[in-house]
Amino acid sequence: MPTFYKLLLSSLVAAGALTMCMTRSELQLPDPIVMRSVSGVEGVELRHTGFDRPGAGPFQPLFGLDDALRASYPFVLHRDKVYRRAGPGSFVVQPRGDVRAHYVVEEHADRSEDRPDRITSLSIREHDSHELLGLRYLRARQDEAGRGRVGDDATAFVRKILRTAAPAGGRLDEPPYGAAPVTHTPLRAGRIDPPVDGGDGCPPTYEIGMAASPRQFDAGAWSFRPWSDVDSFACTGNFILVASGDGARMLLDLLDPTGKHLFQTEVAMPLDARAEATVQRLRVNGERLQVDVHYRPGKLPDGKPSPRQRFRLVISMAPPEADPPAAALAVK
Repeated sequence: MPTFYKLLLSSLVAAGALTMCMTRSELQLPDPIVMRSVSGVEGVELRHTGFDRPGAGPFQPLFGLDDALRASYPFVLHRDKVYRRAGPGSFVVQPRGDVRAHYVVEEHADRSEDRPDRITSLSIREHDSHELLGLRYLRARQDEAGRGRVGDDATAFVRKILRTAAPAGGRLDEPPYGAAPVTHTPLRAGRIDPPVDGGDGCPPTYEIGMAASPRQFDAGAWSFRPWSDVDSFACTGNFILVASGDGARMLLDLLDPTGKHLFQTEVAMPLDARAEATVQRLRVNGERLQVDVHYRPGKLPDGKPSPRQRFRLVISMAPPEADPPAAALAVK
């Protein structure tokens, strides 16, 4: 049987099975269909059809943008944006322009308002030939809060069909930024908190995109989306430092004015996670990054407010030295 008719038959069988299942009181979804898998996938395009506008209604995708980013492809196209991976858990967001993806992941809504189940179909196709590579139906009951599990299952299915390198760290909620060597020097804290609505040393057009979730750094022509809300940013010369995370685990990303991602590290601080931080006085000299961090009061272990604090961080951006070859170790 020609391949085209095989694909058509599989789609019709799955659709017929779903229609029969809908007539039963207890819905039983058809098994996932895997036609073939591909390896070395660089990027995918995510599409949603038949859903309410985001935030405008109750019927939203079960495999959303966050799930597609969790799959850890080098880039994801969604609507008019391209999300390029920039280290574990973070992305540089730019206009898609003429960027194209070889594969399309499309979730279609089944809009039946008289049932307690929300059902969608997730198809994976080759962009140019429209060849169907895989199909899976997703379900989330309206009275359940299990969307995360549905999204995880869908992500695993997509990665089974469109194979790429394993996600760095495997988890989007706690990416391994790595910890570069750093020294902390306490400084005298100011009497007032620094402003957080602009970046120290940055152009006035730079801002934090408060409407995005998580909050993003917005440079106008592009934006930067870390895994956690952006708290502050600072600039010097041709460098931008974006701070996210929390008071106990600060995440720092260094970019240039074009959106090129240069460096990423986390800094552990002996402070309460609820302490809010603002980066100031950024300096970059060769492979050394220096920045002052002002902490607004968090809570002490006894529950009392902690005083304002300020530290100077000096971070080495030099790559770690490689271990000597085993043969060299054997020579005495």
